[in-house]
Amino acid sequence: MESLRLPLRLCAFAGEIFLTGLLISMELLTASATSARPNQHGRVTLSLVTSTDISVQADIYSSSRSWSFRNAYAGVLGIADRIYDFRASTRSGEDAGARKIATGEFRAELDATRINYKVRVSTPTAADVSHVSWVSGDNGVLMLADLLPQDFTNLSIEFELPAGWNIETSSTRLGEAQYEVVAPETAVFFAGRTLRKSSNTIEGSQLELVLSGAWPFKDSAALKIAGKVMKKYLELTGFRLPGRSTIMIAPLPVAVGSTKWRAETRGSTVVLLIDPGASFTNWIGQLGVIFTHELLHLWIPNSLRFEGDYDWFFEGFTLYTALRTALDLKIINFKEFLHTLARVYDSYLSYSDDQSLIEASERRWTTPGSFVYDKGMLVAFLSDLLLRHESGGTTTLAEKYREIFSRPAAAGVNGNEVIIAVLGSSPAVRALTRSYIENGTKLELERLLPAYGLILSSSGRSSQLQVSRELTGEHKRLLRSLGYRK
Repeated sequence: MESLRLPLRLCAFAGEIFLTGLLISMELLTASATSARPNQHGRVTLSLVTSTDISVQADIYSSSRSWSFRNAYAGVLGIADRIYDFRASTRSGEDAGARKIATGEFRAELDATRINYKVRVSTPTAADVSHVSWVSGDNGVLMLADLLPQDFTNLSIEFELPAGWNIETSSTRLGEAQYEVVAPETAVFFAGRTLRKSSNTIEGSQLELVLSGAWPFKDSAALKIAGKVMKKYLELTGFRLPGRSTIMIAPLPVAVGSTKWRAETRGSTVVLLIDPGASFTNWIGQLGVIFTHELLHLWIPNSLRFEGDYDWFFEGFTLYTALRTALDLKIINFKEFLHTLARVYDSYLSYSDDQSLIEASERRWTTPGSFVYDKGMLVAFLSDLLLRHESGGTTTLAEKYREIFSRPAAAGVNGNEVIIAVLGSSPAVRALTRSYIENGTKLELERLLPAYGLILSSSGRSSQLQVSRELTGEHKRLLRSLGYRK
């Protein structure tokens, strides 16, 4: 709707300022909740027209002639192919002559302040189910990173939903189905017909759980185990997350082979998609294991401002720290702890280790497999053992996380440089990081682990990691600090 513009004049008299003219927008008279704020980029309306398409209208407060959409994320390609019927109009409502010049790239002949387009969001594939927006049945996960142009920042957004649907998010609510979004690239919205929400406050941090569907566990039990994990990571990092953290649990909308769940942690949101028919013997235990990994991502890397590719740390080291957390919380036992590490070593041995972890992190999405995860996790294990060995079991890898978060939060710092500097607290640890992180030295755990009272045998069909039968007093101190109780 066109704005009605009247003269604006400011008059000063006796120290008072009188406003004798007004700039009135007719839209503001009826929609104060969605009013433009001075620092907002624009106002967006997302309409779930059908189960396969989302209609988007965006009013932009600064005119533009070009828009780019994300086309690749987490190894998923062609995301922007889902954008179609793109149109742009000028402030006066004239067609701006927009056209597609490449996948996800649109250009207009005239300055435009409004764009309209549609996005196909039908049931995703097994590869992208946790990484892109989708709508299936009575649920949908909407990720603004692939629904809006990449240059959009700080906007208000309103949703038009099917009858009986509602929406949940960690973003700030402005009104009914209306929200303020500061960083669209990390904003996630959970839409559905029957969403249930519960919340708790953990050491001053807000944690929210939103579920859809019927599950063989109580909502309260899932929130409780998530709270335990969050409390552990608050202690680990010494850093309180800003705002509200949200866990969204929905039925997995597509079969993904033998895998029974998929997860993505983006911004302050954890999206967990699970096969309701999965034959987990202990559902809460399984949720706890998943939470130990995904919730740590709320801190690392999501709360860090580092640059560069340090996936070896925020994936590989996170896997190890999550495993340690599961052991500390008694979600798993020490035998399962060792068994998991042995299984990861078998996976690692299936790769040709001919590059450093830093190099592998740079190529993570262009090469298949889990090399960065596997080697990163095993190097974290060795780092933890070495730190415990040098300190007689009093210093651990976990303490390095607090040190990372205690440093000034300067933007633009190279993550590899900072983390390696924090880890390299002694000549021995520095030599370890130089060999296995900065250089492509192959891991030989069979040779390295006996120094810590552990024996690894990889001669059979699968590796076996066990505690040595002949332990010194030093070995016992180290292993007891690790969780060994015999």
